[in-house]
Amino acid sequence: MSEKNEKAGEMGAAPAETMIADTARAHAIAPAETMASAAARAHIDDARESAGHRLQPECYGAAEAHDIACDVVIIGCGVAGLYCALNLPSTLSVVMLAKTTVDECDSMLAQGGICVQHDDADYAPFFEDTLRAGHYENRCESVDLMIRASRSIISDLVKQGVDFERDQAGNLRYTREGAHSRPRICFHSDITGNEITSTLLARVRELPNVRILERTCMDEILVAQDDVKPHQPQTRCRGVVAHTADGVQLRIFAGQTLWACGGIGGTYPRSTNFPSLTGDACAIAARQGIALEHMDYVQIHPTSLYSTRPGRAFLISESCRGEGAVLLDANGNRFTDELQPRDVVSAAIYRQMAAESTDFVRLSFANMPKDEITGHFGNIYQRCLEEGFDITREPIPVVPAQHYFMGGVRVDRNSATDMPGLYAAGETSCNGVHGKNRLASNSLLESLVFAQRAAWDMCRKLGVEAPVAQTYPEQPCGADAQAYKRLCAEAERKTHENAAQGEPQTAAQTCPQNSSPSDTDRTASSKEVVCA
Repeated sequence: MSEKNEKAGEMGAAPAETMIADTARAHAIAPAETMASAAARAHIDDARESAGHRLQPECYGAAEAHDIACDVVIIGCGVAGLYCALNLPSTLSVVMLAKTTVDECDSMLAQGGICVQHDDADYAPFFEDTLRAGHYENRCESVDLMIRASRSIISDLVKQGVDFERDQAGNLRYTREGAHSRPRICFHSDITGNEITSTLLARVRELPNVRILERTCMDEILVAQDDVKPHQPQTRCRGVVAHTADGVQLRIFAGQTLWACGGIGGTYPRSTNFPSLTGDACAIAARQGIALEHMDYVQIHPTSLYSTRPGRAFLISESCRGEGAVLLDANGNRFTDELQPRDVVSAAIYRQMAAESTDFVRLSFANMPKDEITGHFGNIYQRCLEEGFDITREPIPVVPAQHYFMGGVRVDRNSATDMPGLYAAGETSCNGVHGKNRLASNSLLESLVFAQRAAWDMCRKLGVEAPVAQTYPEQPCGADAQAYKRLCAEAERKTHENAAQGEPQTAAQTCPQNSSPSDTDRTASSKEVVCA
């Protein structure tokens, strides 16, 4: 058993206060400020007392079983989970679960960068770009919050130690990607996700009140009846049941629970995602009657490196096309505008492949300076060399691959699900920001903004003060308010227009866990397949 799991076992079935103190001692620090609030401890005690066998689900063949109590349990250690933990006060005890290892999360894989509102004049253009990419099916409230929070998020990432590229004057350098009307993407070479996630992970590891359990898989949530309102009992999430790689079952009782466990790429034969991402939260939500939304909205990324080797597809960042790379047919001719939304470019590639009866098209970097290729896109350059391609000398074969899930567990503006005590953030959730098709480099931003909002709402519910105050208003004001009203009206008009015109779509199919349509089941729409 690993050291972390041994510590979990040592906690046994001790009272909640003892277990929380043990968590602090595991970090060699046990001052009073690392203890949970009195109200939260009472809440946890109530949950444990009401549990009994009624809350005990199947043990999945567990060799042992142990209880843990904490104020907040977070499922997932990508940017959403990590940033939520960083936005909770040290007075709350936090347990984080990683299904495999902390570095096996899609946040680590993000290449292109993270969007930010470039300046005051960029509110409406950024909003319009997001709506256009999302086929105007976006939830405008969420888009507004994401954009107005973006500058404070970037500033905080810099404060946490994230090293974004800068120009000679020391200002943030911006790049552009497909469907963006201007450069507004902060980046770190072509490994932005790794830079942000690794930095946040380092900051979380410094926190004495946070405990990370790797190779610990969530199986189910713990639920009980909440009798806050007389004669109106309501089902409430009380934590999760999980198991370790050693077969130990854990019941983790918590005042608040966050699902931040990624998308569904592991159910596809060709995906840029890690295979461990199999929609676990969505499957539990379906069993528990928790609302899901747009489960058929799956994004296919236009350019992954073509390979016959099994395993995860290697992404060729959209920012390559933003900086001048072009798509070529078998005769070396361009056949599409590379900077259209991802679903449009993917459809164009599929059509070209069908016309030529080939398994890939080509991406040429000939228009890009060599130092830009080896500098900005150094990781992609090296990986392609390993595959036998020198992108400074020749085009590379690329093919679309499953990349992102726009649907998921439905949440509100604070990332709360329709079950009290349960939140969802990141790719697991659906707050409507992305609509039917995600705009490039909005994923990291959206995850961070709504993970922070989840943390703030948890603090309100637990009666504690958040360590980072909200710096943007809850509603747009001034010129932004006028633009917001206009954009909401435009989105509503476009939605009705598309419905009236019968926008061509492929009907959603249903597939069991760990299966998906074959690579030949291609469509021009971003509406692809349902996998929970």
